[in-house]
Amino acid sequence: MIDLIEVEKERLLDEWFTLDEVSKGKLHLKLEWLTLMPTAENLDKVLTSIRADKDQANDGLSSALLILYLDSARNLPSGKKINSNPNPLVLLSVGHKAQESKIRYKTNEPVWEENFTFFVHNPKRQDLEVEVRDEQHQCSLGNFKLPLSQLLESEDLTMHQRFHLSNSGPNSTINMKIALRVLSLEKPARSPDHQHSAQVKRPSLSKDARKSSFKPQVPVSPPPDSNKPVPASPVTDSDKKTDTAEKSQPPNASPQWPRDLSRSSSSLHASNFSYSPSHLSVKEPTPSIASDISLPIATQELRQRLRQLENGTTLGQSPLGQIQLTIRHSSQRNKLIVVVHSCRNLIAFSEEGSDPYVRMYLLPDKRRSGRRKTHVSKKTLNPVFDQIFDFSVSLPEVQRRTLDVAVKNSGGFLSKDKGLLGKLLIPLASEELAKGWTQWYDLTEDGTRPHGAS
Repeated sequence: MIDLIEVEKERLLDEWFTLDEVSKGKLHLKLEWLTLMPTAENLDKVLTSIRADKDQANDGLSSALLILYLDSARNLPSGKKINSNPNPLVLLSVGHKAQESKIRYKTNEPVWEENFTFFVHNPKRQDLEVEVRDEQHQCSLGNFKLPLSQLLESEDLTMHQRFHLSNSGPNSTINMKIALRVLSLEKPARSPDHQHSAQVKRPSLSKDARKSSFKPQVPVSPPPDSNKPVPASPVTDSDKKTDTAEKSQPPNASPQWPRDLSRSSSSLHASNFSYSPSHLSVKEPTPSIASDISLPIATQELRQRLRQLENGTTLGQSPLGQIQLTIRHSSQRNKLIVVVHSCRNLIAFSEEGSDPYVRMYLLPDKRRSGRRKTHVSKKTLNPVFDQIFDFSVSLPEVQRRTLDVAVKNSGGFLSKDKGLLGKLLIPLASEELAKGWTQWYDLTEDGTRPHGAS
């Protein structure tokens, strides 16, 4: 077993690892922890390191990651029958790898709002091929090809525009945001006598014992009395106060959505396009591409930021700050009620502070329809939200669920200022859930060690 935290710290490991479950034997591995870079200055060095062959554009190790946000298409041609709307889907391919979007039915202005990623061997020689097809009649509605070398010449290796479709209608376009990130190895400075061990040393275990050792630890009881959450007055009274506050907001709190290109296509230069009511009716805000496709990367970057903050000093008990929540279950409404009050002592993304917002899921549901988000609070480390959210779920069911809370910094598509500020995972098995509580919680880099602060 290999400790990935050690690999993350070292960035490059080239050594022999002892095999488990055998009397003897070792395996030689070279492990690299790569960083996604929005610049092409190290690309030639990376291509050399992976021995990129000019005659094999699509094979071999990867030098870059291609990230696509497929938003929508406009003015697609009709299907084979006159005046019949198609069932469009999009086929995306880079080299030998292909992916396809979901089908949108009976429309020539489909909205997908989907994310895709491709590993790229040599962006100087590879192309992104996009084809819109009609699933109903099994015919092409248009296509275009983008040489990835064009991204190398674009600012931040990113293009966001409406691409004209060939072999389609005269005004047929597809709206996409495409970004290339070079996979770069950044070696940390180490002292000459620095030692490491990425292999986790384990005692010899039987198979049954080994299996049990990997079972996740799930809390089965509330925390000790010393850490018991204190019921808050808004939830120990009748439901009137909460219901009044909830009625003052649209369903699910309808928080103000950040004006973030990667989260909602309504901000895709809306003044330049006119969306039909049917187009808008199916739109749903989408998550941050950077956070959803590379959550381990967000956690890694947060750990790096913590190490930079530490810099030889001892961090306090809550280095990432805290969040105050009110949590209860309303039996009358058969809903879990969560009030996001505020955060304090968050870390700063820049000299001006951070632009924090809070995102929640009721696990294991991580669909977009199950996501709840607050508004963005600008340039502050102590944001106040006071927003109420609900999840339709019975009390017996919710006590088997976990509330996933993340505090994030708002930013543009793959912006260097976008990222994770802290996480929190709250098992909801407490018998106090019907009464509810208000509590400060410590934020951690991955949410796996939450505990109440006060």
